[in-house]
Amino acid sequence: MRYALTLLLLPFGYCALGADDAARISERIDARIDEKLAKAKVEPAPAAGDAEFFRRLSLDLNGRVPPLSLVRDFLDDDRPNKRQLWAQELTEGDFGDRYAAHFANYWRAVLLAQANAQVARPGRLEDYLRKQFRANVPYDKLVRDLLTSADAADYFSAYENKPENVAGSTSRVFLGVRLECAQCHADRGGGTWSREQFWQFAAFFSRLPGARADQPAPKGPPRIKLPEKEEYVTAESLDGRALNWVDGADPRAVLAEWATRADNKWFARAAVNRMWGYFFGTGLVDPVDGLGIADNVPSHPELLDELSRAFAENKFDLKFLARAITGTKAYQRTSQQTLATQADPRLFARVPVRGLSGEQLYDSLIEATGYAPPTENASDALLVATTPRAKFLAKFQTQPDQPVDAATSIQQALYLMNGAYTTTATSLEKSPTLRAIATGPGSVADQVEQLFLVALARKPTAPELKRMTAFVGPDRPAMDRQTALADVFWALLNSTEFAVNH
Repeated sequence: MRYALTLLLLPFGYCALGADDAARISERIDARIDEKLAKAKVEPAPAAGDAEFFRRLSLDLNGRVPPLSLVRDFLDDDRPNKRQLWAQELTEGDFGDRYAAHFANYWRAVLLAQANAQVARPGRLEDYLRKQFRANVPYDKLVRDLLTSADAADYFSAYENKPENVAGSTSRVFLGVRLECAQCHADRGGGTWSREQFWQFAAFFSRLPGARADQPAPKGPPRIKLPEKEEYVTAESLDGRALNWVDGADPRAVLAEWATRADNKWFARAAVNRMWGYFFGTGLVDPVDGLGIADNVPSHPELLDELSRAFAENKFDLKFLARAITGTKAYQRTSQQTLATQADPRLFARVPVRGLSGEQLYDSLIEATGYAPPTENASDALLVATTPRAKFLAKFQTQPDQPVDAATSIQQALYLMNGAYTTTATSLEKSPTLRAIATGPGSVADQVEQLFLVALARKPTAPELKRMTAFVGPDRPAMDRQTALADVFWALLNSTEFAVNH
């Protein structure tokens, strides 16, 4: 019956000075986007409705669907600039922990994307990142600390403390360049970068604990031996800038100081491009770690330059960057394609549909149902493979930089439909949310509407409401109605619309 019920759903097709600065940058972003659209003679999609926008905003900033009370508050809010105000609300105060936890999830996945899963300790790294995001540590300071602090040692151990592995990840994540492509090629077989440049960058990590020692005393620039050669190269910056080497200097601290400079031509651009790709599913340079490749030019070069400068001028504040992007007309458009010319994702004429990460899906199910499976130690939920969260995430591994390409496999869909968690979480006995709605006051139509708001953050369309109300059957005995409402809830949580950000 529950499987058949999914067919009843209609097809899914679709403050302070800093706040003023963010609004100003939002306008500049839209001016650049609109200029490109006009040149291409593309009419953008209309603005998303409040329900569509707020669900998207909550998933992007808090990593989960919004609770029913919040949906109602937003829909009832009649302030003309409520979208900008709520974007700030979801990163501060009571929602600050959710913001921090979600972006710790995201950046942990980015940092460990190429790590050895057998040795990585993602839980401890995520705990470290959560503290940084909760304190809104400026991005440049966060990166410097990550590269030098003992508290972030799990980043290096995840790459087995191998200089070449750490160098490849660090250049991708923080500079937006695929430096490791030059690792094994002579001259410039890796494209933009030479093999020597790769190993010069890797030399910054040659003194990691357990790494191969290429120099007996930690004085001056470190050196590293080229593979299969009796030849050493010395650590140097990618742009040839002279570095401040003093006796006893930590090479990683020297690298961090160079990498996070406001005038480093890669650092701010890489962060801005990655966060743009996070919110839009496609970077201004795409893929997001493809900066500096001659034939991979930005779709909006002036926009990338302006936004990078604004990010640096606002002290590398990631919340500022999030407000500037989510405050744009471009971000607030509907995901439904209303014209064929809107298909090109690099025009940003509409917001693309993005698959939820495993963490977003799991946290949204908990938010919607109110049921959190018991775990022995919540702080170790990502460390212990037998916890309910870890078991769920193991089946929903996603690439953080490919949200548009993410798709639910048949095995994942069957797991959601038949798995113990979804079955338990949508039962009257275990779901506080369902039980409160199904046994509470109001008509069947009212109850169906509440389930839609809880699961999809929107009210049902008239045809959906008619079909679901008829399915529940207002004249049936109370227990039968409650069981039918549970089936409606199950169907909504297993719908495509629930599994994507749109």
